[in-house]
Amino acid sequence: MAARTSSRGRTPSAADGKTGEPQSPVEESGKEHIESGLLSIGELARRARVSPRTIRYYEELGILPVPTRTAGGTRRYPHEYIFYVEGALLLKDMGFTLEEIGELGRWALDRTTIASDRMQALLQGKVALLEHRIRVLNRLHDLVVEATRGRSKKAKPAPELLRLLGEEAQLADTGSN
Repeated sequence: MAARTSSRGRTPSAADGKTGEPQSPVEESGKEHIESGLLSIGELARRARVSPRTIRYYEELGILPVPTRTAGGTRRYPHEYIFYVEGALLLKDMGFTLEEIGELGRWALDRTTIASDRMQALLQGKVALLEHRIRVLNRLHDLVVEATRGRSKKAKPAPELLRLLGEEAQLADTGSN
């Protein structure tokens, strides 16, 4: 892949009083972000391992707080936004919909109101779902350990494994509706 060059990526000359390797635009922009303490949308996306489009969409849904902007309108994000994005991804993996994550995020960021009845019911349902998943996964773990050690108490643990996996899949389907 050919390297991109720009005035920012040039090798400093001896006239500049500096020598060394060329700095890539990414390296240099990373320094600017560290110095200012804020991240660009691209840097936030890279660090959170999502696309800039995801960042904008999460803002639109209220999952992320509205970032500060420069005079030119460029978004600038504090480092803690990485944790907001990672938290949203974790909640999504746990079965929360983006709408639910947005509602939860708005409630969490508001900090002036108690959780609505809907929010409390949502959270109670998710807790029940997670507790069930923990029980299923613990049993699944035990069955796999028994099978790998060749000491399965059951002649054929496969049917129970399949039942547990089917139960988990069914529960995940009902939990996301």
